[in-house]
Amino acid sequence: MSDKARLAAYNVVKRIFDGAYSNLVLSHQGLSGLDRAFAENIVLGTLERKVTLEYVLSKFINRQCSSEVSALLITGIYQILYMDRVPDSAACDETVNLAKELFGQKVAGFANGVLRNICRKKAAVLKGIDRSEGYIKYSADKDLYNLLKGYYPENIEKIFNAFFGKPAAFLRVNTLKSNAEAVAEKINGKVMDSTCVQVEDISEAVKLISQGEFYIQGKASQEAVKLLDAKPDEIIIDVCACPGGKSLGAAIDMENKGRIYSLDLHDKKLPLIEKSASLLGIDIIETRKNDARKAIDEFIGIAHKVICDVPCSGTGVMGSKPEIKYKSPEAFKGLYPTQRAIIQEASRYLKVGGVMVYSTCSINKAENEDIVADFLKNNWGFKLTYEKTCLPFEAECEGFYMAKIIREL
Repeated sequence: MSDKARLAAYNVVKRIFDGAYSNLVLSHQGLSGLDRAFAENIVLGTLERKVTLEYVLSKFINRQCSSEVSALLITGIYQILYMDRVPDSAACDETVNLAKELFGQKVAGFANGVLRNICRKKAAVLKGIDRSEGYIKYSADKDLYNLLKGYYPENIEKIFNAFFGKPAAFLRVNTLKSNAEAVAEKINGKVMDSTCVQVEDISEAVKLISQGEFYIQGKASQEAVKLLDAKPDEIIIDVCACPGGKSLGAAIDMENKGRIYSLDLHDKKLPLIEKSASLLGIDIIETRKNDARKAIDEFIGIAHKVICDVPCSGTGVMGSKPEIKYKSPEAFKGLYPTQRAIIQEASRYLKVGGVMVYSTCSINKAENEDIVADFLKNNWGFKLTYEKTCLPFEAECEGFYMAKIIREL
């Protein structure tokens, strides 16, 4: 594999460690084909095992090195320890060559010594990782790991191990135009139920998405829409709608009859919902800019159903967003007042007898059970009828939480 791919991978890793998002920077590296795939493998693997790799590096150096040199070395260590198809000699030699090109002969000599030592002791290194503390073994912020361990002591290793796997891809079938069996046949997918198809190669699905027979939607998001149980001729309000998957799913369940108000703070994203709705043959969705922390007066008391999918930490989807693994729980605390305000204001839209589904892609109970319990404690006349937390290793799904709340009075 070319030095170009490894250099690109290093540049991306360095930028991510400086705070950029992994899903944004790879597209700007000018790679294609095998080089791009190889670079992506290094980048995503290095990112999801960052703490582990830094731990290994610390055992083989006796002096502090710059963040740039460290970033290059751990890309090499990742190749040695986890990329079975890359010979250890190639991983070492090519990383040393890059070190010479980027930092000079002295750093190259240092890199050569470190990486060859790791190669020689590879089996012992891997055993050491397996015996290390959980946050090191599974590469996460220590406090975040311990927080989730406190919630799920019996399943904590299963949870974090699941984040190393490739998340399954799912399609929501547009039953206004097709059915699950027909969609599955077109894209060589697996029928999960009458509206959901699992697909192995998402690129094949993307090629056919313009036909409007399905759209890409995670299984967790689809489960929340099913819990809503939207019916024809209802009025539904989606308070944090973008990118629109739940609004679209509800519209399909309503047989494109009724009205959905898809609201979002970011008005520049609303045309994405409108475009998707048009592609699917849906015309009952009306978009509007609104801060979900303040209900729209004219909508108070009109809704049969409310979709309340709030901004969250994303701790259930760390497999696809590994940056989240390195955030301290302290970083999440600013979300809690927003979540409380949104569920409070969203509830004002409901008619008596109406249903609200509160959901997150988090497995942090402070954002889930605690928010719902606090809402029910402070709002007489509402009843919790169902709640569920799905952990990342369960049901071929990333982690999520959802709760069904009915306005009784």
